[in-house]
Amino acid sequence: MTPQKVFKPFPKIMIPVLDGYTPTSAITLASQLQGKTTLVGIIEVPSGQPLSSGSTTARKLRAQINEYAKKLEGDIRVSVSYDRQSDFFALVKEIKPDLLIIQWPDFIKKLGIHYAGLVNSLTCDVMFLAGRWPRKVRRSLVPLRGGQNAQLSLRLALALPSHDITALHITPSQPGMLQANEPFRGLARILPSLTEVNYLQETSDSPLSTLLSYAKDTDVLIIGAPSQPDKDPHSLGAIPDALIRQCRQPVVIVKSKRKAPAEFTGAEGERSGAEAISVLVDKWFAGNTFHAHEFDNIKMLLEKKRQQNVTISLALPALNEEETVGKVIKTIKTALMDKIPLLDEIVLIDSNSTDRTREIALSLGIPVYIHQELLPEYGARAGKGEALWKSLFVTKGDILIWIDSDIVNIHPRFVYGVLGPLLTNEKIQFVKGFYQRPLRTGRRVQSTGGGRVTELTARPLLNLFYPELSGIIQPLSGEYGGRRKALERLTFFSGYGVETGLLIDVFEKFGLNAIAQVDLLERIHHNQPLQALSKMSFLIIQTVLRKLETRFNRAMLEEVNKTMKIIRYQNGLYYLDVQELPELERPPMIEIKEYLEKFYPQTQPIEEISRV
Repeated sequence: MTPQKVFKPFPKIMIPVLDGYTPTSAITLASQLQGKTTLVGIIEVPSGQPLSSGSTTARKLRAQINEYAKKLEGDIRVSVSYDRQSDFFALVKEIKPDLLIIQWPDFIKKLGIHYAGLVNSLTCDVMFLAGRWPRKVRRSLVPLRGGQNAQLSLRLALALPSHDITALHITPSQPGMLQANEPFRGLARILPSLTEVNYLQETSDSPLSTLLSYAKDTDVLIIGAPSQPDKDPHSLGAIPDALIRQCRQPVVIVKSKRKAPAEFTGAEGERSGAEAISVLVDKWFAGNTFHAHEFDNIKMLLEKKRQQNVTISLALPALNEEETVGKVIKTIKTALMDKIPLLDEIVLIDSNSTDRTREIALSLGIPVYIHQELLPEYGARAGKGEALWKSLFVTKGDILIWIDSDIVNIHPRFVYGVLGPLLTNEKIQFVKGFYQRPLRTGRRVQSTGGGRVTELTARPLLNLFYPELSGIIQPLSGEYGGRRKALERLTFFSGYGVETGLLIDVFEKFGLNAIAQVDLLERIHHNQPLQALSKMSFLIIQTVLRKLETRFNRAMLEEVNKTMKIIRYQNGLYYLDVQELPELERPPMIEIKEYLEKFYPQTQPIEEISRV
């Protein structure tokens, strides 16, 4: 079985424990966050007495918290000093926790420090827990006003074991108060993308009454602290204080280590939006990033395939790959068809090779198609994307995987690694492979350095315009696949923009959680010259612009020059090589009449098929 991934936004947690006070609720909360938790016992010895006089108390406290530590992945620390306030801050500085959980108000009173003095002296995120935390959270309410503390409260809710999360944003009805929404702009963009969160908006000039109304149906409340401490040193803020007094549920008030900006307009508003995206990306990365080793039990995958009652096709796009295609086919066919029938078919989709690529594949019993000859009524275009699009027409599997046919270090993991997430999680629609890519320069091989277009073009563009996809390690990898029901609804760009276009299309049609990625270790292939990579980047940029046209409903490429002037150097002279490089696109295969007749013989309107 695939090990369950754990979202750990707080890898190191610290809970302080004073003599005569055990924060059991804080310990319960920490156990649910699954970070490494350090329980820190702090004992104060009266001035004038030797520190050793606290040894008996220290031993008792250590035994007491040791019972709680057994439930946690972490350590125990017990410290004896003359000043427990100074000792506490010194321990926080030494341990450097990502999160400090404090039971409110017991710890503050016993430590003898005010709220403002505490948070202004700490350099970590803090959560103040009031009430008894449940062993299992089924429903949480997360009121969001925006800013760093709101982002932290949402991160906490997402980090808890799976449960129903309601994010509530209350907007004042008074026009003069609309500027209060400025800190919320970043979260407003991300919340509709979070399928795990029920996002609600209310207009109310009595936020406390609205919060109390919603709180009746929840187990816990998680709310960000006000950006500025209340004048009352014992107050967490007017609304948090009222919620603690009036709610029967436990309340967590979170305070981010980051200082609030003076204002959220301009650059700070943009920054707020960018930082909010990390909540979504972090959770996706933790839960949807896999390793090929997790799926090396091929018999287990075969059983999963039978349980889902699906067929699987592998298509190999190729252009003049006679040096590698034979080994690729033999390796995959032997392991995943002959020994264990995980694959139902392997086909070669050739782009009109002029070497022996097709002959080698045919000699190994693999069907071969020349993509320029498929669906001739739609014309013949050059490009890998065209081959992938037409492979949907000639394959039959419910799941379709593509791997490049120029892999030098071919191994079955390039196929079963991509298949694994699809066979173990029916919600996943599309899987991308990633790997280390050595860079060959002549006879030299650098351990890293491949994937230059990925790092210099594709990932920066996705970070700019599709930050939800910024966790994709190698968006341009050639090893990927998905469910036919999803693939047939995607637009295919004909050239090098195909990978980028498919990724964006899957995200926009099915959501981020429909995408997974898997570590395929290392991939060795023939690196392309720099000028070829420049043309690849040119086409990828066109692809992103085309996708942005749909988003913003504005023609952009008509205003962009699609002619690339490539600089050449020969015989001591520079000159321009002008090439037309338009990135063309194909419609979803589900809209092609011949495809419908083949896969959906009963005549149904496309709209009805799209809802299947």
